[in-house]
Amino acid sequence: MYTTEFVDVPLGDLLTRVQTLKHEGMRFIQLCAEFPEGGIDLVYTFYDETRDNALNLCVSLPENAEVPSIQGLYFAAFSYENEAHDLFGVNFINMKLDFGGHFFNLAETSPMTVITPEMKAEREKAAKLRAAKAAKEAKAAREAAEAASAERALTEDRAAADAKAVAAVDAMAPKAASDASEGAPAPKPTAAERAAKMEAKLAAMDPEKAAKVRAALEARAKKEGE
Repeated sequence: MYTTEFVDVPLGDLLTRVQTLKHEGMRFIQLCAEFPEGGIDLVYTFYDETRDNALNLCVSLPENAEVPSIQGLYFAAFSYENEAHDLFGVNFINMKLDFGGHFFNLAETSPMTVITPEMKAEREKAAKLRAAKAAKEAKAAREAAEAASAERALTEDRAAADAKAVAAVDAMAPKAASDASEGAPAPKPTAAERAAKMEAKLAAMDPEKAAKVRAALEARAKKEGE
């Protein structure tokens, strides 16, 4: 009486299990790939003529898995492995006969993705959620950096802040000829000069960041005047 059975086999045990079946004299019948929900399954079918029994080894593939070829034990598997590679994107390694993705002349270069509309909608939703999460994290990091910059502008001594800004502007500007002589003391800038140089520094900054720094400095000045 003909019987058939299905056995789940971990990918790491596949080659050892197939070697055992080869030693027992079982015939290789076929290899099928299928898309269950959430991945790809491979079903290897072998036939035991002495017991009239078909044995199906079911292997669930992790994402980006490398599947050992069984062509060294059953060379007839070359057509099934190349088919599963071309149509389903299964990555077989150590194939004796590898058509390099040209076993079929396909109109589309991407593997087949036969999934239900519900599965497709779920995958698209998950992709959108991942993109939204990444955008939210990037925005939070940017806002945190801007808040830290504004906090420094509020808490840092105003004279020190002015001195740093003036020094940065001076570093970008060419030296005046009168400053070329060694040992000549640098004239102390007036309040108007400091303000002008500060504006030059702010003008070179990102407009949004400059506006926040300017607002912070104004708040600092108002606080000091109270």
